[in-house]
Amino acid sequence: MRAGELRYRASVLELTPEIRPLDLGRRWIGIRGREAGDVQAATGLRARAMVEVRARFTSALRPGRYLCHGKRLLVITSVRDFRGDQAELILSCEELVGEPAEFRPADGPPVPCRVFITHSAPVFDDEQRVTDYRTLAELALIEVGRCQVDDQLQVAGQLYNMIDYAGSSDDGVVRGMYLEAVT
Repeated sequence: MRAGELRYRASVLELTPEIRPLDLGRRWIGIRGREAGDVQAATGLRARAMVEVRARFTSALRPGRYLCHGKRLLVITSVRDFRGDQAELILSCEELVGEPAEFRPADGPPVPCRVFITHSAPVFDDEQRVTDYRTLAELALIEVGRCQVDDQLQVAGQLYNMIDYAGSSDDGVVRGMYLEAVT
């Protein structure tokens, strides 16, 4: 590994079974985008372009864990000891992108988070037919836990009530909730 490539100090986080973030310490990493071509606009909380991260070998970096550096939040999807000498790792990561928001749980203090909002998102019934259109918010579980109906979300000065869970949107990383604007 060349000197100067590990420029960023990132926190390593893990989501506990209680859906709470556990800080596993900090590591020096190098971050660079893997996609060289035109990257399409995000259509959800996950960015479509993968991010490559380099780090010194450690067992703390494994798939399913998170790296947090400044305002960037990365989900580790794969880890490779590409030389096989336990000196350096290359990680493939998905970046969670969204606009800044404040999650207000019904039973706790406000929490800063990132959110991706889709207005007029289709709502499907059991037979996969569109029955309605609502505002959909995608939130990172590592930041907000399992948000529930009656929690609130403040985004760009607009307050929303969470009115329903978005079907099968909870994949262990991102959770979708339908919103209703508070007027």
